[in-house]
Amino acid sequence: MHGRSQTYTVKDGRIRVLCSRCAKKRYVAIPQGVRKKTVRCTCGQSALCTLNHRASVRESTSGKAFVILLNGRECPIYLCDISLGGVGFNVPTQYSRTIANGQELRIKYRSMTGSSVLRKIRIKSISNNRAGAEFLDGRPPSF
Repeated sequence: MHGRSQTYTVKDGRIRVLCSRCAKKRYVAIPQGVRKKTVRCTCGQSALCTLNHRASVRESTSGKAFVILLNGRECPIYLCDISLGGVGFNVPTQYSRTIANGQELRIKYRSMTGSSVLRKIRIKSISNNRAGAEFLDGRPPSF
Protein backbone atom coordinates (compact mmCIF):
# COMPACT_ATOMS: atom_id res chain seq x y z
CA MET A 1 0.00 0.00 0.00
CA HIS A 2 1.38 3.37 -0.96
CA GLY A 3 0.40 6.93 -0.14
CA ARG A 4 -0.91 7.60 -3.64
CA SER A 5 -3.34 5.72 -5.81
CA GLN A 6 -1.74 2.69 -7.40
CA THR A 7 -3.18 0.55 -10.19
CA TYR A 8 -3.82 -3.13 -9.46
CA THR A 9 -4.93 -5.84 -11.88
CA VAL A 10 -7.91 -7.84 -10.64
CA LYS A 11 -7.36 -11.59 -11.03
CA ASP A 12 -10.01 -14.11 -10.03
CA GLY A 13 -11.98 -11.35 -8.28
CA ARG A 14 -9.17 -10.21 -5.97
CA ILE A 15 -6.01 -8.12 -5.77
CA ARG A 16 -2.75 -8.67 -3.87
CA VAL A 17 -1.82 -5.65 -1.75
CA LEU A 18 1.53 -4.98 -0.03
CA CYS A 19 1.52 -2.48 2.86
CA SER A 20 4.22 0.20 2.50
CA ARG A 21 4.46 0.65 6.28
CA CYS A 22 4.61 -2.90 7.70
CA ALA A 23 5.23 -4.90 4.45
CA LYS A 24 2.27 -7.17 5.19
CA LYS A 25 0.82 -8.91 2.12
CA ARG A 26 -2.86 -9.69 1.78
CA TYR A 27 -5.50 -10.48 -0.78
CA VAL A 28 -8.57 -8.26 -1.01
CA ALA A 29 -11.81 -9.42 -2.68
CA ILE A 30 -13.03 -7.04 -5.39
CA PRO A 31 -16.64 -7.07 -6.65
CA GLN A 32 -17.24 -6.82 -10.39
CA GLY A 33 -17.55 -3.25 -11.66
CA VAL A 34 -15.67 -1.54 -8.80
CA ARG A 35 -13.03 0.83 -10.24
CA LYS A 36 -11.53 2.38 -7.08
CA LYS A 37 -11.27 1.00 -3.56
CA THR A 38 -9.64 2.22 -0.36
CA VAL A 39 -7.78 -0.59 1.43
CA ARG A 40 -6.75 -0.32 5.08
CA CYS A 41 -4.03 -2.46 6.64
CA THR A 42 -4.22 -3.77 10.22
CA CYS A 43 -1.33 -1.38 11.08
CA GLY A 44 -3.56 1.60 10.18
CA GLN A 45 -2.01 2.50 6.81
CA SER A 46 -4.57 3.02 4.03
CA ALA A 47 -4.26 3.39 0.27
CA LEU A 48 -6.53 4.19 -2.64
CA CYS A 49 -6.36 1.44 -5.26
CA THR A 50 -7.29 1.98 -8.90
CA LEU A 51 -8.53 -1.34 -10.25
CA ASN A 52 -8.00 -2.80 -13.71
CA HIS A 53 -10.44 -5.60 -14.62
CA ARG A 54 -9.00 -6.15 -18.12
CA ALA A 55 -7.97 -9.66 -19.11
CA SER A 56 -5.38 -8.37 -21.60
CA VAL A 57 -3.10 -5.35 -21.84
CA ARG A 58 -4.43 -2.31 -23.69
CA GLU A 59 -1.92 -0.81 -26.12
CA SER A 60 -2.18 2.90 -26.82
CA THR A 61 -2.21 3.69 -30.54
CA SER A 62 -3.22 6.40 -32.96
CA GLY A 63 -4.23 6.46 -36.57
CA LYS A 64 -7.10 6.71 -38.97
CA ALA A 65 -9.44 3.82 -39.63
CA PHE A 66 -12.95 3.17 -40.94
CA VAL A 67 -16.02 1.56 -39.43
CA ILE A 68 -18.16 -0.08 -42.09
CA LEU A 69 -21.81 0.57 -41.21
CA LEU A 70 -24.69 -1.85 -41.76
CA ASN A 71 -25.68 -0.04 -44.97
CA GLY A 72 -22.14 -0.47 -46.36
CA ARG A 73 -21.01 3.14 -45.89
CA GLU A 74 -17.60 3.80 -44.39
CA CYS A 75 -17.43 6.07 -41.36
CA PRO A 76 -13.95 7.56 -40.67
CA ILE A 77 -12.70 7.10 -37.10
CA TYR A 78 -9.53 7.76 -35.10
CA LEU A 79 -7.98 4.81 -33.22
CA CYS A 80 -7.02 5.41 -29.57
CA ASP A 81 -6.15 1.98 -28.19
CA ILE A 82 -6.25 -1.70 -29.04
CA SER A 83 -6.00 -4.93 -27.04
CA LEU A 84 -6.45 -8.65 -27.61
CA GLY A 85 -10.16 -8.28 -26.93
CA GLY A 86 -11.13 -5.00 -28.52
CA VAL A 87 -10.49 -1.48 -29.72
CA GLY A 88 -11.18 2.08 -28.56
CA PHE A 89 -11.73 4.91 -31.01
CA ASN A 90 -13.08 8.43 -31.48
CA VAL A 91 -15.94 9.07 -33.89
CA PRO A 92 -16.30 12.44 -35.66
CA THR A 93 -19.32 14.41 -34.38
CA GLN A 94 -21.28 14.15 -37.63
CA TYR A 95 -21.16 10.31 -37.45
CA SER A 96 -21.73 9.88 -33.70
CA ARG A 97 -25.45 9.12 -34.09
CA THR A 98 -24.81 6.36 -36.66
CA ILE A 99 -23.12 4.11 -34.06
CA ALA A 100 -25.01 2.61 -31.10
CA ASN A 101 -24.37 0.11 -28.29
CA GLY A 102 -24.75 -3.51 -29.32
CA GLN A 103 -24.28 -2.89 -33.04
CA GLU A 104 -22.20 -5.45 -34.90
CA LEU A 105 -20.02 -3.71 -37.46
CA ARG A 106 -16.69 -4.12 -39.23
CA ILE A 107 -13.56 -2.05 -38.71
CA LYS A 108 -10.86 -1.50 -41.31
CA TYR A 109 -7.41 -0.20 -40.34
CA ARG A 110 -3.74 -0.51 -41.30
CA SER A 111 -1.42 -2.49 -39.06
CA MET A 112 2.09 -1.35 -38.14
CA THR A 113 3.43 -3.45 -41.02
CA GLY A 114 1.20 -1.53 -43.44
CA SER A 115 -1.18 -4.36 -44.27
CA SER A 116 -4.92 -3.67 -44.34
CA VAL A 117 -6.91 -5.40 -41.57
CA LEU A 118 -10.68 -6.00 -41.59
CA ARG A 119 -12.33 -7.30 -38.39
CA LYS A 120 -15.81 -7.79 -37.00
CA ILE A 121 -16.63 -5.77 -33.85
CA ARG A 122 -19.53 -5.20 -31.42
CA ILE A 123 -19.93 -1.75 -29.88
CA LYS A 124 -19.79 -2.17 -26.07
CA SER A 125 -19.82 1.46 -24.96
CA ILE A 126 -20.21 4.88 -26.47
CA SER A 127 -19.93 8.15 -24.59
CA ASN A 128 -19.84 11.47 -26.39
CA ASN A 129 -17.61 10.72 -29.37
CA ARG A 130 -15.58 7.94 -27.72
CA ALA A 131 -16.49 4.31 -28.47
CA GLY A 132 -15.25 0.97 -27.25
CA ALA A 133 -15.81 -2.28 -29.13
CA GLU A 134 -14.95 -5.95 -28.72
CA PHE A 135 -13.58 -8.11 -31.49
CA LEU A 136 -15.92 -10.91 -32.56
CA ASP A 137 -13.72 -12.89 -34.94
CA GLY A 138 -11.35 -14.33 -32.30
CA ARG A 139 -8.16 -13.51 -34.21
CA PRO A 140 -5.16 -11.95 -32.47
CA PRO A 141 -4.87 -8.20 -33.09
CA SER A 142 -2.63 -6.76 -35.76
CA PHE A 143 -0.89 -3.71 -34.30
